[in-house]
This record gives sequence, structure tokens and C-alpha cells, in this order.
Amino acid sequence: MARITGVNQGLIPNHQSWISIQLINGGLVIQLLATGLTGTIGEHLVGVAAPLTIRLEQKSSIAPSFFDNAAVIHLAAVVGERQVLSNLEHSYKVNVTGAVNLARAVQQSNSSRFIFVSTSHVYAATRPDMTLDENSACLPRGHYALQKLIAEELITDVFRYDPSRLVIARVFSVLDKNQPTGTLGNSIIAVARDDSKVLSYVDDQRDFLSPRTVADALKTIASATHFSGKINVCSGQEVSIRQAVRNLLGDKEYERVEPRLGSGQSSVPRIVGSARLFEDAVGLSGAAMFAKSLADWQMGSSPTV
Repeated sequence: MARITGVNQGLIPNHQSWISIQLINGGLVIQLLATGLTGTIGEHLVGVAAPLTIRLEQKSSIAPSFFDNAAVIHLAAVVGERQVLSNLEHSYKVNVTGAVNLARAVQQSNSSRFIFVSTSHVYAATRPDMTLDENSACLPRGHYALQKLIAEELITDVFRYDPSRLVIARVFSVLDKNQPTGTLGNSIIAVARDDSKVLSYVDDQRDFLSPRTVADALKTIASATHFSGKINVCSGQEVSIRQAVRNLLGDKEYERVEPRLGSGQSSVPRIVGSARLFEDAVGLSGAAMFAKSLADWQMGSSPTV
């Protein structure tokens, strides 16, 4: 069975287990719920959002009233191309069918908001001088991104009569030491621990944030009831994978692994987003989010071998 990042396999929590976790916005009390609290991003929402534990591959029996006056952040998914390809049918049930069923239950409730966490990989490849904004063309790269885009479109249709209650958050590159197999962070740590491993295409440019910074951004989005629609969660800062290795490992460890970093660029040399809409919507600059992420990486940049 494919790994489901951040999906707890327990029962739906009792209403009283989350009633005290609140966001205050203009006098309105909003309950904050989230799926995927055991995942790379979700673990940074523990204690802030209450866990919504459901089996996404199965039809949900949640009563819509459960979500009344709640903001729901949907993080849980089968993540990464390798994991999705290991069982396409199962991953589709989780990433598309399950997400749509959950969105429908939220839509049928009273005054609740749904924040669907998607990926920047839904966008088409860009020219070296292009920055991706929310209106950029989409052309998914791989089955994982395709499933996310299909879910985006179906969920948008679910909320077609009240779109103000839906946010689609397209998260760009997340970088952390404690990431699962198939992610850049995991590959960097593997290179640091095993002198036989190499990392290729380190001249590619990406838009990196730490998982804690992304989690904080999602919490801010959940409380920003004046905003809806698609939004990039990114820094807008262009950073090479080579520099990301240095940021994650620190200068000393970087110098040790640098001979095993392969120069050059892949077929997708640049994925960098525009943070302008996020800045306008919630008042937090991409530069500030990158600085916060850099501090997270520097705090964790101890030797890994």
C-alpha cells in the first residue's frame, strides 16, 4: 500500500476535542481543523489545529454539521511521484476522490472554509526569466501533480455557488532534513550520510520554504476570511539547489559534500513563484517568509554523519 503522508488511521475526534482551538477574526470565532498532522508540514500545526482523522480512500460518513464555523486545512495526501505510481488507483482515491468528498462535506456545512493544499508542480514549465503567478498556465509534471490539479478543479466545482469559502494553496518547494524518500531534503541528507551518493542538477532554481513557515502561512490563510481563490505559498526568492544544500547542511558539511554535487540543469530548470498575492492578501512578505525559513534551516544545520 502506498504511504499516505500525514493521515492518521484513527476515528474522527469528538466535537469537544477541538471546540477550544480557535482563531479570532473580527469577532468571529473559527474552529481550526486539519488533516495530515503527522506529515512534514502538518506536524508544525499540532497544538494549533485539531486533528481531523479520516480514511480518505473510503467514503466519508461525516455529518456536514461537524464542520460548522470551522476552517479546514486539508494536507493529507499520497505525496511524491514514486509513492503515487506505486498504486495509482489507491492514490487517486486519496488525492482526488477523498479530497472531493471532504470538500463536499465542508461545503454543505454552515459558514465553514476549506483550504485545499496543492502543489506548484501543477504549473507548466517556465522560461528562465518567468515567475509563476496564480494565473500562469497549468501543465502538471507527473501523476502526483495531475491528481492535485484534477482535485483542484473538482473542488472548485463543489464550491461553485459559494467560492468565497474555498482557498487553493499551491505550495512551492518545501525543504527540511526530516522529509520522506523521494524529496530533495531526503536526497541531501542521503548524500551527507553516504559518500557513494551524488546529487545532480544542482544549478536548478527553486523557491524554498521550511515546513514550519508553510504551516504558519496556512494558519494565516485559514484566518483570513476576506480572501478566497488560488494563492501561491512561496517566497518569490530564486535559490539554486546548490545553495539549498548549503542552507540545509551548513557551510562545513557543504564543503565536504560539494565534490559530489553535479552541475547542470534538469528539463525543468526553474520553478519560482510570485508571492505578491499572498503579500497583498495576508500582509506577510515572501522575503520575510524566506528569512524565517533560513533561520529554521540554520538552527537545524548540525552535522548529519
